Amino acid sequence: MRDNGIGEALRIYYTRYLLIGIPLTLALGTAGSYLLFDDGRSRWDLHIFVAVSVMIVGCWIGGWIYQAKRMKPRVDLGWGEVLIALNKPDRKLLLRQIAGKDPVDPKRLGVARAVAVQLRESNATILLYLPTAVTFFGPARRVWCYAIPMGIFLGVFVYLLIRDFRRQGRFLEETAHHDSR
Repeated sequence: MRDNGIGEALRIYYTRYLLIGIPLTLALGTAGSYLLFDDGRSRWDLHIFVAVSVMIVGCWIGGWIYQAKRMKPRVDLGWGEVLIALNKPDRKLLLRQIAGKDPVDPKRLGVARAVAVQLRESNATILLYLPTAVTFFGPARRVWCYAIPMGIFLGVFVYLLIRDFRRQGRFLEETAHHDSR
């Protein structure tokens, strides 16, 4: 199992495709809303709702296509889930090694690298679809007592996800010299 640049693919998605896709889908959604639902009255809330909905669907579909075409080829996952096959103490030890909290055991380095690649790929997939997390704020747009805690929860979740993604990448870089097999 090997990571062949999934971090770079994710960076390209966020710095190029998403930055072009969001304004484009918002503009298309707004224009389409005015063409479909404009009856002479000012219904800006409907136009904003349609534009944001088109943006969310566009981000979801664009992320889905980008994952299939650009991210999946950059990761060689093999055919089995390594983390499930481990018992709880071994799993905990490997996760601590990947996080940099414990020294790396040379006997289990291959397994630890395989776990790091699989976790990094799953975290990258979650980060790819994260822009659609705006939908969590949809039901709470008029009730701020729900929107604020949801925003805080989402912010902490994103921070922890990015932190783990970077730790896994650092672990794979530090142990790259052992991946000559």
